[in-house]
Amino acid sequence: MKRYNDIKTVKILICLAGLIMVAGISGCKKAIDIGAPTTLINTANVYTSDGTAEAAVSGLLSSLASSGHMYNGTGSISILQGLAADEFTFYAAPASSPPNLFYANSLTTLNNNNYYWPEIYSEIFICNSVIQGLSSASAASLTPAVQAQLMGEVKFIRAFIYFNAVNLYGDVPLILGTDPAVNSIASRAPAATVIQQVIKDLIDAQSLLPDNSYVTLAGLTTTSRILPNKQAVNALLSRVYLYTKDWKNAEAQASNIINASSYVLEPVLTNVFLKASREAIWQLQSISVNYGNADVNVLLMVAAPTSVANDYALSNSLLGAFEGGDNRFSNWVGKISSGANTYYYAAKYKQNSVASVSLITEYPIMFRLAEQYLIRAESRAQQNNNIGAQSDLNAIRTRAGLGNTTATTQSDLLNAIYNERRIELFTEFGHRWFDLKRTGQLDAVMGVAAPLKGGTWSSYKALIPLPLTEIQADSHLTQNPGY
Repeated sequence: MKRYNDIKTVKILICLAGLIMVAGISGCKKAIDIGAPTTLINTANVYTSDGTAEAAVSGLLSSLASSGHMYNGTGSISILQGLAADEFTFYAAPASSPPNLFYANSLTTLNNNNYYWPEIYSEIFICNSVIQGLSSASAASLTPAVQAQLMGEVKFIRAFIYFNAVNLYGDVPLILGTDPAVNSIASRAPAATVIQQVIKDLIDAQSLLPDNSYVTLAGLTTTSRILPNKQAVNALLSRVYLYTKDWKNAEAQASNIINASSYVLEPVLTNVFLKASREAIWQLQSISVNYGNADVNVLLMVAAPTSVANDYALSNSLLGAFEGGDNRFSNWVGKISSGANTYYYAAKYKQNSVASVSLITEYPIMFRLAEQYLIRAESRAQQNNNIGAQSDLNAIRTRAGLGNTTATTQSDLLNAIYNERRIELFTEFGHRWFDLKRTGQLDAVMGVAAPLKGGTWSSYKALIPLPLTEIQADSHLTQNPGY
């Protein structure tokens, strides 16, 4: 059962989330300093009924799913950080085009005004507004179960956004309220402090969301996986703990999902990225009537690339990392030939156009079970549980049609796991970029990859710059070193 049922409704919900935002946002930060609409909603009234409170959260989810934004389409982390890493050979002109700036690792304070940051703090403001509304006296009339689930969903989303912000920018302002006087002078908080808040929000959300099932606010169990549940929280927590090298907790959170009855590694690789995938932990519901995932419109090649087309072929480096006989290559990689040239592209998602919303079969998958096996494998290897690490790694390899790993030592196992992550998770949500950073391999890999892409590499580029407009708008903000 869908949280929202048609595109008209979705548009209304997006507007509602926007109205909540503008009701108190003026002067908060330039990135989210937008004009007031003709008619302002009374935000206190939003939380006096289950329906309007639900609509506020649905609008937030719709914002995340919007095409071209941070989580879906041309401006997504999957696309832009994949370009920044070594996953693509990009064919486009001119060199100043947004994708090329990431591809050539040539972002500066002047050309980085429209990526990530504005969306991050717009959505953070909405999260804060909803959390305050759900905690206010006016929310006393809400059904307690509805209030709890909505609070869990929003805290999960806020944690998700802040976790991505830290990994992109490093230290970022930790804004938890909606007071413009406070927010407009916010300075950057240490990344470790932000991560502490991420973990706090997730621990809160764990106790508020359904366990091992997906439940609508009407209390009905649904097969749709567009609403975050406890396992979605576990999935993000396992990733957070992995990145912070808390191996024990990363293993425990991943195990919670692996042991849950609702999730299985799809034995048929073409089923992994479908709406009905039993591997999916959390998906974003499309708000388009023509496609389920805007990424596929970027990645799916329909003709050989030209000097003016934004075509994303997979890099020779990535192609060379596949082992012979890997079924992921035959199922998740497409190819197109032109004369003597053959181009390979990401084909995990295959549906780039449909006649109606009822025919959409794919949604963007934000978390899936395979990643949890690889998180647990790495965490176990780091704790010298080599047998357990081998078992988890082999689960992924077996599904891909490969034999068991030959790695036996901790060092060899970790390298095998890193390579398996590269193949299993390619072009998904910037995993390659973030993996290179957190494992200390970024400089070595990008020192080779960047020149091949027509760019140069320096260590400071591990973090992207804050937009110059933000620095100018808030004197308390500082720029990342090197920019």
